[in-house]
Amino acid sequence: MTTVANALADDYSVVMARESTMNVSLTPSLRNYVQTKVRTGGYESASEVVRESLRVLQERDLAQQQFWGDVRSKVAAAKKQAAQGKLIDGETAMRQIIAEPGTKRARPRNKARRQ
Repeated sequence: MTTVANALADDYSVVMARESTMNVSLTPSLRNYVQTKVRTGGYESASEVVRESLRVLQERDLAQQQFWGDVRSKVAAAKKQAAQGKLIDGETAMRQIIAEPGTKRARPRNKARRQ
């Protein structure tokens, strides 16, 4: 007698068998990690662990691309401002940064040193 769960599992296996396969070599510690993930019930197969890991890696790569894209944009804007002569000295910049709402201010480490 075939249950719905078995039928779904069979369909899943057939679909996954049609997917592209790739053999990879893992270090013993990564192999144990994958096996532990499957054994503890978080995943049905080693392939699921690897697919999830790759999805997370893709998300991280995208976040890094966005971060560095933002950095490049800010640097380009700063270069443009500098070329236009829109510069301020470091002390003025620090006063402006400290004066911004929500900026955490550094506390003196030792009050005796400030005297």
